[in-house]
Amino acid sequence: MIFRQLFESSSATYTYLLGCKQSKAAVLIDPVLETVERDISIINELGLTLAYVLETHVHADHLTGARKLRSLTGCKIAGE
Repeated sequence: MIFRQLFESSSATYTYLLGCKQSKAAVLIDPVLETVERDISIINELGLTLAYVLETHVHADHLTGARKLRSLTGCKIAGE
């Protein structure tokens, strides 16, 4: 399993990346709109394919990057 805890300092928000070393599928949990390009870069560097974005709650502190990630990668959104 691949695990990364990512931080966005303006909103003090954590995003989590989980990936499978065998299938190369990944899920990004609670992405932030301003860090979509960073997140895609990390996913690509690790040789992963973004399969899902998971929203765990409504975000009052930042805008989600889920829809932008879906438009760029074709991933599915859970918790939308």
